[in-house]
Order: sequence, then structure tokens, then C-alpha cells
Amino acid sequence: MSDTPGPTRILVAEDDPALRRLVDMLLSNQGYDVLTVNDGADALAAVENWPPDALVVDVMMPRISGLTVCRELRADRRFATVPIILLTARVFDEDIQAVMELGGIEFMNKPFNPRQLVAVLESLVADPQPPVHSTALVAAHPVASAPAGDGPARR
Repeated sequence: MSDTPGPTRILVAEDDPALRRLVDMLLSNQGYDVLTVNDGADALAAVENWPPDALVVDVMMPRISGLTVCRELRADRRFATVPIILLTARVFDEDIQAVMELGGIEFMNKPFNPRQLVAVLESLVADPQPPVHSTALVAAHPVASAPAGDGPARR
């Protein structure tokens, strides 16, 4: 996590430029300090120079997937407890389940409700959890289990 005083730092890794801009504007308007990158390799490079307080990561990205980003961060003690929200249009499967078992990772389907993303992020940043090797899913999260509602339109 960031030791830098000031706004909470959120790293967003998303390969869709329109969605990346949407999440950037949404989180910036909530007072977060946001850095965006367009793939997993750039996300792993960015955390070295700009340690985030949380990440919002797309699962399917070029070069390095969001699942690999999660595995790499959980294997590095500096980032082992940094909360991560995985965004995906992909069906929840064993690969996603295995990564979530690393702990401190929430799962959200695309399209997602922007208010729900902010609420889940706020709860994760306010009460970061250490990695727990369990099978607890996002459905157990009180905010994440709420109905998704209307998601943003894709451009």
C-alpha cells in the first residue's frame, strides 16, 4: 500500500479505452488519485513506482491477464494485502475462483453499476483484509451481492 499522504491511490488496468476513461472519471470524481494503464504488464510495472492503495483490474487484457496480475501481486509481500476488484465480462470459472482464494479480491461482472463499484472499493479501502486462503466469494460481500442495476453504456 501507498505510504504517500493524500488521496487514496487507485490503479486501474483496463484495455478498453472508453471503460478506462469512465472508471478514471468515476473514481477521480470521488476524490481518489487514479492512475490508469491499458494492460497487465503496465500494471505490474506501475506498482513499482506508484504503489496503489487498491486496484481495479480487467481479467482479460493483452500481454498479461488480470488473473496473472493478481497472482503476481499476492506473491509479493509489498502488495499481498492491497485490495483488488476484478472486472470481467467472462463467466465466473475455476481460474477466477482460484485467484479469489488468494484473498482480498472482489469480482464484478461487466457491465457493472458504477455506484456499486465505488461502494465496494470504499469498503475494501476502509477495511482492507489480509489474504485468506478460503473459498469466500464476492456474493458474501453485502454491497456486491446487491442487484447490479443498469451498467454504463459501452461506446
